[in-house]
Amino acid sequence: TRVGVELYDVTRGVTYTYNADRPYLVASSMKVPIMLTLLTQLEAKGRGPNATERSLLTTMIENSRNASASALYIEIGYQAGINAFMKKVGISGLTPQTPAIGWGWSTITPAAMVALLERLHAGTVLNATDRALAFKLMEHIQADQRVGVGDSSPAGATIALKDGWVEGPDDLYVMNSSGIVT
Repeated sequence: TRVGVELYDVTRGVTYTYNADRPYLVASSMKVPIMLTLLTQLEAKGRGPNATERSLLTTMIENSRNASASALYIEIGYQAGINAFMKKVGISGLTPQTPAIGWGWSTITPAAMVALLERLHAGTVLNATDRALAFKLMEHIQADQRVGVGDSSPAGATIALKDGWVEGPDDLYVMNSSGIVT
């Protein structure tokens, strides 16, 4: 098994890691970088998401609809859009895939995913309106999509998450869970 973990405790300012620089198949968790890239691109254009984009964001994040993610991956400019966003926010460790291979086959390190989520939590990416939208979507993941972070958080906690799973090249499933627990 290829396990990598990074946990950042904002309250204590402590990071716990295990293989945090080992890339893993990101699968549907790639929908978070797609969402953050789209919202950042729209902010640069001076607008929020239109009705179609908002619908695609909702079904991509809350329902994990792959067709919605594919449509938004096209809109953001595929891997070039993701790479530009990651460079802008100063994070390395995400290798987005081409449309021919598919966005779900992208790889990311636990350290890169934590850095993205930490910036979202801290409010250093996205304006207040788009940040609230991202949190709203990630806090309303449909019940059958809430595993890992969604199943292991303390009672009463607010959980913003996205999980991913895909059958890997070795015919075993790859599963990951990323989120912000408040």
